[in-house]
Amino acid sequence: MTSAHRGGHRAVRATLAACLAGALPITSPQATAQLEVRGYALGVGSYSASSELVAPGSSWFGRGRAMATYDRPDLTMEVAYEHVLQRASGGFGITSAGGQRVSTDWLPLEWTLTESDDASWRHRFDRLVIGTSRGPLEVTVGRQVISWATTLFLTPADPFAPFDPSDPFREYRGGVDAVRLRISSGPFTEIEGVVRAADTSTGSTLTALARVATSRGGWAMGGWAGILHHEAAGALFVTGGLGATSVRVETSLREDSEGGVLPRVSAGLDRFFRPGGKDLYALIELQYDGFGASAPEELLGVVASPAYGRGDMQVLGRWTAAAQASYDVHPLVRVDALALVNLDDGSLLFAPGLGWSTTASVSTRLGTFVGIGEEVRSGIAGALPALGSEYGSVPPLGYLSVAWYF
Repeated sequence: MTSAHRGGHRAVRATLAACLAGALPITSPQATAQLEVRGYALGVGSYSASSELVAPGSSWFGRGRAMATYDRPDLTMEVAYEHVLQRASGGFGITSAGGQRVSTDWLPLEWTLTESDDASWRHRFDRLVIGTSRGPLEVTVGRQVISWATTLFLTPADPFAPFDPSDPFREYRGGVDAVRLRISSGPFTEIEGVVRAADTSTGSTLTALARVATSRGGWAMGGWAGILHHEAAGALFVTGGLGATSVRVETSLREDSEGGVLPRVSAGLDRFFRPGGKDLYALIELQYDGFGASAPEELLGVVASPAYGRGDMQVLGRWTAAAQASYDVHPLVRVDALALVNLDDGSLLFAPGLGWSTTASVSTRLGTFVGIGEEVRSGIAGALPALGSEYGSVPPLGYLSVAWYF
């Protein structure tokens, strides 16, 4: 074991000891404590054909995860520890260890056991949080899940580790390192504040945001404002129902690299239907992202931008549409399909799948990804080739996954 590994393990032991010391005091006879332990294992094998930018190849992704929650009336603790193994011989990846594009963890709770050109074995604490509550006040400290998303796939107003919308494995959202304070000022109103430090690809940043959420007459609404990655930012959101259709809208304003203001807006509709007595779920969302590329020649610049490097962006285009449909053909079998469309360059990512509840604790999924659009544009005067579209270079890919919950 290297000195780096020993130092990392010492840090973990010290952190766990501190958390356990606070989370497991002697309880009074009136206090009741509950400990819940769960687990999750995922294996994904895939093979992709070639495109002009990607060679054909196969990949394997495995995750093993153990989760424990300790609850008392005035104290909670949550821990999630996981190992992630990845191996690829070329090909195109469809998921990542953290559930999002980039990692911005600040606490030293992730380590590499071994790594080579085509394989890696990592482990980390994805949750390590302790919380306490007194009346309407709740405080949590550590690596935790914070989601301020209103729309379901395209969430530009969510400042905390949003999902990659094309990732088919969204069971567990990546945690962020933060101090979070929540106050319930009434039965329908909540005020919260979050302070977060992050190490990103563009350097260390600080986030300090305050959020207010309330509901009236079946509609929820609110907003947040403050400093996001050292930059001023704010957002508004509203969600509710028009008959049986859910309506979701979120919008944020962010600083750009030149000190201006960029809007980011997403709106969506979703609904359940019952054709033939079986569940059919349909969703459509539309997003405008001021950080995104309005033309193919801007795509590589977006990939190199601070917003993308911090994990703020889920897609590269300025105008994007998402549509999803799922249908229960049998109580144990569901077919579904997701489409992401870059409306600026006309490219499409299509991802149909078939899910089967194999047993009460095991689920199996078979799926594919297909990218449609211009792949590569020739460079000018001997320059390097440029992307022709956002999704055109995604090769046809098939995958099989098995997940076990215990």
